[in-house]
Amino acid sequence: MFIQRLSAALLAVALFGGTAAAQTAPAAAEPPKPEPTGPFGGNITGIVTLTSDYRFRGISQSKNDPAIQGGLNYEVPLTFISVVPVSIYGGFWGSSINFSPDVDESIELDMVAGAKFKFFSEKMVLDLGWIGYRYPGSLRAAHLHYDEFGGSLSYDFGFASIAGQVRWSPNFFAHSGDAWYKQALVTVPLDFIKIHDKVSFKMFGGIGHQSIQRNARFANPDYWEWQIGLVATIYGVDFGVTYVDTDISKGRCNGGGFNYCAPRAIFSISKSF
Repeated sequence: MFIQRLSAALLAVALFGGTAAAQTAPAAAEPPKPEPTGPFGGNITGIVTLTSDYRFRGISQSKNDPAIQGGLNYEVPLTFISVVPVSIYGGFWGSSINFSPDVDESIELDMVAGAKFKFFSEKMVLDLGWIGYRYPGSLRAAHLHYDEFGGSLSYDFGFASIAGQVRWSPNFFAHSGDAWYKQALVTVPLDFIKIHDKVSFKMFGGIGHQSIQRNARFANPDYWEWQIGLVATIYGVDFGVTYVDTDISKGRCNGGGFNYCAPRAIFSISKSF
């Protein structure tokens, strides 16, 4: 999803030794921050993606077919809060879908809003927010629309970023009741691969668990999902390949007999701006 669902609780201690007589090198100047692209000193960012399959928490939302996606986000710092950097954000993200005859328009539209609290020179970020999942054109009786509330906590160590998130919905997709989603992620930049200054690589992996109160309405049991992937950023364009899987058998996937929960390699091309 958009932007992004992350986080975890972390602790790091680094000790560096040196002689008292050693000469101290002058500190490098901080790079200038980019000029704001939005009103009130905020920034507007966006992303467009073409993917070979839209998998949401391990289950295909496009019947294993390609999907086109895009989103915009606006984030503005609250400069009057001096104790810790805080920003608020809002935005939307959309994708083509193909998973139910109840959705005539074949579109998912997600709205997001929340606040970010940044610590330790913004290496640690606590993100608390809301996501509203909407399916324009769907039948009202299908009850596809739902909301999630939750947060994520992430820490960037430089050599790796570790994150985790928890999301709760009071009435999940298809009126399936109380639902919880928990996920842990790790991202590792592959800085040792030197091809060109406009080319970089990173690996990532994650595992998550989705629980639902009324499994029959959701058409799936409580389940685990996991993923591992590689992203190559070439001149600002991300080329990714991700292996995705769940522990849902074909006989129980989406009510039974479907392969939309099966392991699959997914290819994607994304451009952020």
